[in-house]
Amino acid sequence: MGTATGSPARERAVVATAAALGVEVLLYERYGAHEASFHWFTHLYVGGAAALLVLSGLTLLRRRQAPYPAVWVVLGHVVAMVPDLLFTLRDMAHRPWMDVFLGHLSTHFVPGRNATWFTVFALAVGAYVISVERVGGEAQRGPA
Repeated sequence: MGTATGSPARERAVVATAAALGVEVLLYERYGAHEASFHWFTHLYVGGAAALLVLSGLTLLRRRQAPYPAVWVVLGHVVAMVPDLLFTLRDMAHRPWMDVFLGHLSTHFVPGRNATWFTVFALAVGAYVISVERVGGEAQRGPA
């Protein structure tokens, strides 16, 4: 049931976004405890950019915005950091095959490192915003 402040769908979106941000805070704290917060940024930028590009494609293909974009970004981040989870939970050393998780190892060795990945992430945010605006504009004009 909606409240005076919004619809049930909007309330679910707010809760999902808040939960996603909470997960990111916990992940950041976990990385910070190991003095590895720069890794958190790398994997957030890479995983988030991948998720936003997928969302952009889905938005354009389906001609409507996918729900809960913040959750998608967190899921992309989690995929990118799976090897770190394996290291923490199973004491599994990093291996080259772990690059299947969105380039987990090799992403740390691109020129510019996190500055490069932040730029990629920012461009992916832009692509996503453009795709949402394009679909929103089409929906307002109606079918061609």
